[in-house]
Amino acid sequence: MNLDFEKINPVVKWAGGKTRVYSQLKLKMPDELFNGKIKNYYEPFFGGGAVFFNIIKHTKLEKCVISDINEELILLYKVIKNDARKLISFVEKYLLIYNQLSELDKEKYYYNLRTTYNIERFNIDHGDYSYLFIPRAAQMLFLNKTCYNGLYRQNLRGEFNVPFGKNYHPTILTNNNILTVSELFNNVEIECKDFQDICSNIDNNNSFVYLDPPYKPISKSANFTSYHKSNFTDKDQIRLSETFRILDEKNIKLMLNNSCEKINDNTGVIEKYYEGFNISYINTSSTMSSIMDRRKKINELVITNY
Repeated sequence: MNLDFEKINPVVKWAGGKTRVYSQLKLKMPDELFNGKIKNYYEPFFGGGAVFFNIIKHTKLEKCVISDINEELILLYKVIKNDARKLISFVEKYLLIYNQLSELDKEKYYYNLRTTYNIERFNIDHGDYSYLFIPRAAQMLFLNKTCYNGLYRQNLRGEFNVPFGKNYHPTILTNNNILTVSELFNNVEIECKDFQDICSNIDNNNSFVYLDPPYKPISKSANFTSYHKSNFTDKDQIRLSETFRILDEKNIKLMLNNSCEKINDNTGVIEKYYEGFNISYINTSSTMSSIMDRRKKINELVITNY
């Protein structure tokens, strides 16, 4: 890839996004990624893609594979790849209606659209791309930018259930950014698979795999992993650590983030899963609260095999 993506940015806000900490993460990435020796990039927990969109500005990669288990998120990315201009048209229609409403009616519009979005999920075959994907992707974008704190959450029935965020003057998308992302995605493989399925197909040792799974909760109040109706459990954390070791045996460069669970200087569970690898930390803050004063400074793990 030898295109100018200097101004490219994530399309959606996503819990756990790495935009604010990318500068710290970059310092811990392998030199080979930026000097051209690494040709392949894999990100099985893509989310909003902040790390990828930053990396692509400074690398020349030949193959990129991005994936996420959230089928609605992947639906959006596939629409951006295949029908970006039609997506923009649909979003503009929703926004034109929204901007003409009173604040009270904007809230009603949000909940009506959320209801429609949830009902219409039964009409979507996520494995078969169709015209129906385009308005659904537009609805997801609109809801993401107007819901509470830009949060995406599903209940066990697969319903998007985030309340209205009182964002009365939202910027849903920037046309140039959507079109640039669409151009980039022409050279990117987009999958909706479990991380293990993606990682089992990685054999080339000039590859870099970035792993940013739903974090292990460090307290009951922090127990938020419902980006998808199927939660990421402790068994999944163990599966991930086992997959990490399998990829390490193939001499593939790996970086993983997770929560820092140290209590009274004792090693946390995640650190024990990755004994023998390089463990360091970055400083960040919780962004789950919409009130800045409640966003506590925390540490996160960075685990690498180099």
